[in-house]
Amino acid sequence: MDLAVATQLAIALILGLIIGLERGWKTREDPHGQGDGGIRNFGLSGLFGGITAVLGAKWGIGILAVGFMGFSILIATSYVLTAQKSKDYGTTTEIALLMTFLLGIMVVSGWMIEAVAIAVIMAWLLGLKKELNRYLLLLKRRELIATLQLLLIASVCLPLLPNNNIGPWQAINPRSIGLLVLLISGISYLGYFSIRILGNKMGLLLTGFFGGIASSTALTLSFSRMAKTRQDITILLAAGIALANGMMSPRLLIEIMVVNGSLAQQLLLPLLVLGMTPLICAFVLIWRLSPSKSTTSIKISNPVELGAAIQYALLLAILSVLVLAVQDWFGEGGVYLLSAISGLVDVDAVGISLARSANDTIASEVAIMGTLLAVTMNTIVKVGMTAIIGGKRLAYWCAGILFASLGLTMIVMVANI
Repeated sequence: MDLAVATQLAIALILGLIIGLERGWKTREDPHGQGDGGIRNFGLSGLFGGITAVLGAKWGIGILAVGFMGFSILIATSYVLTAQKSKDYGTTTEIALLMTFLLGIMVVSGWMIEAVAIAVIMAWLLGLKKELNRYLLLLKRRELIATLQLLLIASVCLPLLPNNNIGPWQAINPRSIGLLVLLISGISYLGYFSIRILGNKMGLLLTGFFGGIASSTALTLSFSRMAKTRQDITILLAAGIALANGMMSPRLLIEIMVVNGSLAQQLLLPLLVLGMTPLICAFVLIWRLSPSKSTTSIKISNPVELGAAIQYALLLAILSVLVLAVQDWFGEGGVYLLSAISGLVDVDAVGISLARSANDTIASEVAIMGTLLAVTMNTIVKVGMTAIIGGKRLAYWCAGILFASLGLTMIVMVANI
C-alpha cells in the first residue's frame, strides 16, 4: 500500500466533506435527507477526482479528460431532472461539485496546499449568500464603479507599467508611481467604506478616525462647515479634526516605508510624536465631554475614481522631476521651497517624492526636513481653514492641539540631531 497516495486521497475526501458540510447545512431541514446527501456527494466528488488523478498518472492524461467529461455529463443530467421537478434553476451546487472534483485532482497532482486554500475559500463564499445579497442591496452604483476601477488599476494598469527610470534626470519610475497610487487609493477606499458602514453608528470618534484615513483635509473642511451651525459641539468637532490629523502621520509613514525603508526608520519617532499628540488630545476631550450621543457624520466623495488616480499619478511624476530639478539648480534650498509650496496642497505626494529621491540623489536629512516642512505648511492651511470657515472658537482648539504637536515634533528632531 502506498501511504503517500492514501494520504492524498484522504485529503481529497476531507476537502469534499468540508465543502459538502456547508451545502448540507443549507439543506439540513430537507425532509428527503438532502442535507446528508450533500455531504456525501461532495465527499465522494473529491475522492473521485483524486482517484482519477491517480489513474491518470499511471495510464495517461486521457483518463483525466474522460473522467471529467463523464462526471460533467452525470451532473448535467442530474441538474436537468432535478430542476424540472423543483423549478430551481440555480447552478451553484453543480459548479461546486465540478470544482470539488478538480480539487481532488489538484491534491494528487502536487498542489495540496493550494487545493486546501481553495476549498476553504469555496466553503466560505458558499456560506455568505445572504450576507452578499444584503451588501449588494446596500451598494450604490458609484461604489460599484469605484470597486471595479480599483481592481482595474491593480490587475490591468499596474502590471503594464514599465519598471525602469525614465524622463528628465531619470526621475520617473512608472511602476513605482502606479504602486503608490494603488496604495493611497486603497487606503482611501477602506476609509470611505468604514465611514459608510460605521460612521453614524459609532459617532464622532470613528468618523474622525476613519476620516483621517480617507482624507484629513476633507474631514477638516466638513467639520469646519458644521461648526458654523452647531456651535454647541464645537469642541467635539475640534476633537474629530485632531483625530483625523493624527491619522495623517501613520498614513504618511506607511507610504514612505513602501518607497524608502531606511528613511521611514529615521522619520518614525518624529511622525509618531506628530500623530500621537493630537490623538491623545482628542481622546482626552472626548472622554471629558462624554459624547455618547454624538451622531456627527462626514460625507466625502469616493476617492477611487479613475480620473482622480490619473491626476495623482501626474502630480507624483511632476513632483519627482521637480525635486531633482530644483536640487540640481538651487541646491537644498530649492527642495525646501518646493516642499513648502507642495505641502499647501498635498502632503502625501511630496513626502513620497522626497522619499524616492532620498534613495539616490538627495541626502536623507534634506528629505526629512522637506517632509516635515510640507506637513507644517499643510497643518497651517488646515488651521486657517478652521478659522475662516468654522470660526474663532474652533480655530482656538485646533490651533492649540495641532501646533503643539508640531512643536513637540521639532523638539524631538532637534534632540536627535
